[in-house]
Amino acid sequence: ARSLIGSNDSPERIARGVAIGVFWGVLPTFGFAILFSVPTAFLLKANRLSAILGTFISNPLTGFFIWSFGYKIGQQILGLPPVDFSGGLFKLQSLLNLSKAFLVGGFLGNFILAIGISLLSYLVVLKVVAYYRRKHSSRSGGS
Repeated sequence: ARSLIGSNDSPERIARGVAIGVFWGVLPTFGFAILFSVPTAFLLKANRLSAILGTFISNPLTGFFIWSFGYKIGQQILGLPPVDFSGGLFKLQSLLNLSKAFLVGGFLGNFILAIGISLLSYLVVLKVVAYYRRKHSSRSGGS
């Protein structure tokens, strides 16, 4: 991360890359976030390495919590009832209802969550990189 911050790329491009990676990392892409973030970073002229690093917001330890929170957001917005398992998880109708709720509610909620967290990450990384470079520049005598 230190070499990325110290790279010749602008703080804006680095922050944009992180935001792109975080966006794809928050969406339930199930391991394909990197495959989506690199071309997006290329198209939006962002730093590709920082985009890859941003995708790691979602990992085996955090993914379940992020996606569950996103589902809750979507559930609230769409007014979906809580998922009912009383009919049995393995009945076809229960599975169809569960799938619909998770697909629609989960995607909408995670999309909204992805926008919010990626914007926040952009602002934080932009400030951190700019601060680091100012501090490093003043130590080296401005060169």
